Amino acid sequence: MGKKFTESKAFNIILAVLIALALWVYVTAIIGQVGSMTIRNVPITLVGEDVLNSKGLMIDASTKLTVNVGITGGRSALVAIASNSSEFITARLDVSEISEAGEYELPCKLGLENTLTSGVRLDGDSTQTIRVVVTKMLSKTIEVRGNFTGTVKDGYRTNTVEITPSTVRIQGPEALVNQIDYAQVAITGEELTKTVSGEMTFDMISSDGEVLKSNEISSNVNTVSVVLPVVKTLEIPLTVDYIYGGGITEENFARYVEPYVDIQPNTIQISGEESDITPLEGKSITLGKIDLADVVQENQTYTFPIVLASELSNDSGISEATVTISVKGLGTKTVETSNIEVINVPEGFTASAVTQSLQVQVRGPADALETVDGYQLRVVVDLEGETLRQAQFPFQPKIYLDGESTCGVVNGANGYIVVVNIQSQ
Repeated sequence: MGKKFTESKAFNIILAVLIALALWVYVTAIIGQVGSMTIRNVPITLVGEDVLNSKGLMIDASTKLTVNVGITGGRSALVAIASNSSEFITARLDVSEISEAGEYELPCKLGLENTLTSGVRLDGDSTQTIRVVVTKMLSKTIEVRGNFTGTVKDGYRTNTVEITPSTVRIQGPEALVNQIDYAQVAITGEELTKTVSGEMTFDMISSDGEVLKSNEISSNVNTVSVVLPVVKTLEIPLTVDYIYGGGITEENFARYVEPYVDIQPNTIQISGEESDITPLEGKSITLGKIDLADVVQENQTYTFPIVLASELSNDSGISEATVTISVKGLGTKTVETSNIEVINVPEGFTASAVTQSLQVQVRGPADALETVDGYQLRVVVDLEGETLRQAQFPFQPKIYLDGESTCGVVNGANGYIVVVNIQSQ
């Protein structure tokens, strides 16, 4: 038997043609239909806003800068327009003629663009009246401050935050700008041991300390460069070095001097990069040197500047330390000597001591002092490197005590002077 007609190729071709024809008729009917719709919240483009701003004025945020637009046309065009109204509908509002703050009723001109809008028309007038509120615009420069609300690890602290630029220029409605006192960068972090840095945003802070957020306020920059130094701290002792003399030796220092030394302050807090502080742990800062032969009074004081390496900071803020020192447990004896010599006289000159004897103070244990005599003392004036001319000059000599290791020469408050007569050859 032959195939049924409904199963034949010819039937399928005829059916396909009929379906296509029906779809064409349906689509043509739909597209050809004309309708109306309202496009809501079409954004208004301000014309002459730069002119308005140049007059120190701006549009207040209370002004609604959108408009509802009614249009009529083919349904397919209406659907396309509704999906992207800003591409097809224009709404322009000219504010260039406004010269002072206040409320205005201004015409907003509506229009249709793009070839798709052919056959589409606006419903009603091509202008709408828009209520516009204009306010005074104010610009001012404000400080940018950092606010660290985090924590640092024990043994560390923060230094003053560094912000670049340190000021920003803001502008906006006068009433709002006048409320702003400064800009603030919020910096956070927990148990910090390293410096924090980066580009960060900032908030506007009002005069009562509250964050003021408003889209009406703009600034010349949106971020600032922030560096929050985090440094390591250390409590470090202060010490002095000693030049042994005047009967004080390394062996007897702990007995006669050490208990009677007081340094104030005896420690300070310093800070710096971890790599600079860690090597100083367990060490001390040396203030300077004290010649023990110069210590002749009880509670004799010395003042030293506290000098740190440039990479360190003195957190204590104390710039000087006072050292009070006494020598106790030793006696003193004044010994006269005439053993005075002048050495290293420069070529072309002769020199002789005018001073024939000198009273020298010697310090040491009482029993040792009894045996000290003037012949053990040598008073030496060394002229090496001196610039001379024919005259008599006072010189400070070096005094040596021979043959007695437990006693030493005390320099005295004013030192010793030997007058020398210089003659040209």
